[in-house]
Amino acid sequence: MSAEQALFAAYREWQRLARASHKAICKRNWRFLLECQNLIQKRQPFISNLTRVARGEWRQQKTNGAAKEKELSAMISASMRLLESNRQLLQVMRAAVLSKREALEQAGRNLKRVENTYILARSSTWTSFS
Repeated sequence: MSAEQALFAAYREWQRLARASHKAICKRNWRFLLECQNLIQKRQPFISNLTRVARGEWRQQKTNGAAKEKELSAMISASMRLLESNRQLLQVMRAAVLSKREALEQAGRNLKRVENTYILARSSTWTSFS
């Protein structure tokens, strides 16, 4: 397999992992999401190296480097769009969770006030019977 083939295969794998990450986010499977993100992160140095080697191959073979760079750029852009989509989805989910947390904290504060009101009412009732 040439460096070019390996490079494009690596980007396809990156995209597959990004799509798997999206599914993990939707299912709130945070462990699997972390696994996907770790795999993507580990592939980045490998992809950088393959990019350098593939560009060297293109120069040696005197192929149309501009066309290959355009193809590579399209692959990178597609990968980045997937990652950005995942980032936005996480941001939306985080905002929803924070909103729910705030609502639950407010409910807790309200319950505490009600509890304190009943405690005060009960203790004043006992003192009136004394």
